Amino acid sequence: MNGNVIVTIKGLEYELDGSAGEEIETCQPGVYKFLQGKHIITYEEPCEGNPRESVHNLLKINEDTVSILRRGQIDTNMVFKEGYHHSGTYGIVYGASSLPFDIKTSHLAIAEDTDCINIEINYSLGLGGSYISRRTVCINIHSAGILPD
Repeated sequence: MNGNVIVTIKGLEYELDGSAGEEIETCQPGVYKFLQGKHIITYEEPCEGNPRESVHNLLKINEDTVSILRRGQIDTNMVFKEGYHHSGTYGIVYGASSLPFDIKTSHLAIAEDTDCINIEINYSLGLGGSYISRRTVCINIHSAGILPD
């Protein structure tokens, strides 16, 4: 895989009572490179409420870690590694300047094929020191022009 890719992200949030909440899905074109032992994918996605603005995303994947750096209307860096606790800030242009968050990754699976990478992440999310939800995210990156399995 090299060059143009399609990035599909599906996420499901579970409420405090364990019930399934909001489901999200985005599918965007991106650019793939393999540098220094890492898969590097860049892609943009439109901002909610302002489709003329976009968020620039940088996805880095190695054998046991996935990081997502987002810049634009949203500024954040999220790191996912099984058993790892990551603290960061979630910056937004409108409203509060930034919100502290905590991510605890309970499961991370990365499957690589010639023209495809599939990632499954289960994590809990806390804001301001309080647990707010459990989430599942599935990321599929595949060469443009090739349908995912």
